[in-house]
Amino acid sequence: MQRTNHPEQNLDQVIMILAYAEQDQGKSKKNDLETAQQEFKERVEAAMKSIDELFEKEKATAIKRGNTHAADLIERQRERFKEKRILPSVIRTTHFEKEIVIAVTALQKAYHSEILESTRDGNKAKASLLETKAYNEISAYVFDGRRTYVREGGAVYAIQPDNSWLEVKNKGKSHVRFHEVARKSDYIELKSKTTDVRARLYNDRVSAKHGYYPWRHFKNGRWAQ
Repeated sequence: MQRTNHPEQNLDQVIMILAYAEQDQGKSKKNDLETAQQEFKERVEAAMKSIDELFEKEKATAIKRGNTHAADLIERQRERFKEKRILPSVIRTTHFEKEIVIAVTALQKAYHSEILESTRDGNKAKASLLETKAYNEISAYVFDGRRTYVREGGAVYAIQPDNSWLEVKNKGKSHVRFHEVARKSDYIELKSKTTDVRARLYNDRVSAKHGYYPWRHFKNGRWAQ
């Protein structure tokens, strides 16, 4: 900055430079979020395309082998995946899940930075709006991967290709078939196909009930996948 012999002119130039710097900083922060949003969109679109192609490939293979039952299962799981965001058990989804987690984590970080800044500035309305926008953008790409549950004592519940659940216990000697009756954010509820026994699989425990009896704690457990 060229210095003049008039202090008031020097002060005006300093103020203008600071103002431009603040504008540039604001644009940079805005662009950080916009960049994160664009990268998120591109990554999830690529991941969704790749898993759809995998569904097609596996279905085509099943048809080629004459296995129409397997082809039907693959198609049903594809529809369930699209409608309910439940990850399939008939195809490998490890790469897809990794890509989605990377995309979601990066966008969450960008939003979190903006929300913190708005909160520090006392702009609670903006922070709340950003939280809503973040949820709306990300929620559609949070997939339900609960497919295998390990219960205290060695029993395992696992979802099957036909969407039923199989409980395997007594070192594989005993098998009980369930069907899924409810899927909530904190548990999945199963009902025996042959008796009036129900089980709710929580993140840390299993609750059970029989007939008209109330729900009670049964065993500790955890989601393995």
